[in-house]
Amino acid sequence: MPYRKIIVDCERMKYPFTGLYSFCLQLSQALLRHPELSPLELSFYVPPSSEGFLGSEADYKLQHSLHKMHNPKNNTKSVWHGTYQGSNYFPKNTSQPKMLTIHDLNFLYDERKSAEKKNKYLQQVQEKINRSQQLTVISEFTLDCVQNNLDTGNIPIEVIYNGCDVDLKINPPEQPGFISADENYIFSVGTIAQKKNFHVLPCLLAKNNFKLVIAGVNQDQAYYDRIIAEAKKWNVADRLILAGSVTEAEKWWLMKNAKAFAFPSLAEGFGLPVIEAMHFGIPVLLSTETSLPEIGADAAWYFPNFEPEQMQDTLAKCLQDFAENPERKNRSLQRAGDFSWEKAATAYIKLYKKLATQ
Repeated sequence: MPYRKIIVDCERMKYPFTGLYSFCLQLSQALLRHPELSPLELSFYVPPSSEGFLGSEADYKLQHSLHKMHNPKNNTKSVWHGTYQGSNYFPKNTSQPKMLTIHDLNFLYDERKSAEKKNKYLQQVQEKINRSQQLTVISEFTLDCVQNNLDTGNIPIEVIYNGCDVDLKINPPEQPGFISADENYIFSVGTIAQKKNFHVLPCLLAKNNFKLVIAGVNQDQAYYDRIIAEAKKWNVADRLILAGSVTEAEKWWLMKNAKAFAFPSLAEGFGLPVIEAMHFGIPVLLSTETSLPEIGADAAWYFPNFEPEQMQDTLAKCLQDFAENPERKNRSLQRAGDFSWEKAATAYIKLYKKLATQ
């Protein structure tokens, strides 16, 4: 085995409370504790702020912006796992074995982006594909997107679903200060950005006394304001809580105690919050867009469209069905159990070992 060292690119951990942060954190932890890791040795390429996130025994290589041009910490005698298709740090040399994980091509579904910009982004991903010996994607939907829009040639490509491990003993739920334990609310979480489609949710409060809690980093002030404007339109602004970033423990509390979890996103490569919510056995309502029907399967309810009356009707039927049929909760719990980081780590380690022999 000429390549024993595997470098896992965790540079995206510089952005806490995001999906890529969670992916890097959870996968890295699962890799390190996996019984089949030997004889491989792992190193983690991280921003300085994340050094030590796996404990003092793990090996870290610190990211610097100059590494976009030349990365002296990238030993060519190692396998490089690029964990994000948009990374600026994917090695340019041709001799080093490289694996690229593609989460999504969501920019293709952004109506605000011109055809020129979309083609530019596609070319950037294509250039990384051309330097790779192995590709992975996180859903069958993403696989279809890649194969329909990019040239993978003879490069092998494999679907490895994200895991979802909710360990409440390690990280017990913690009540946030902005909501009381006796309040009824619908919960959603994600970066405040147009593709998340949060502005369609306030109408769900029109025929009940629920609150709506949306947690996530604000990346688009104009869209943030649009969500508030929609709540005012429905006269429910006093029941809208835009919570900003929450801790993992607070997120677990919010999922555990919600009347329902609503995720009307327009563009997801996987949709990890969907499975996280199912771990708590609560009703989950999704859009029918991109990967969400694949991930939610028959354990979720789906908004047929975003017309307010249709959405309100879907919520009412969902809550009634859930209350009257205990097997619905069981199906949610079963679906959540289909995804684990141990399964994901097993699949990645198998590919690391294959690349290490090249």
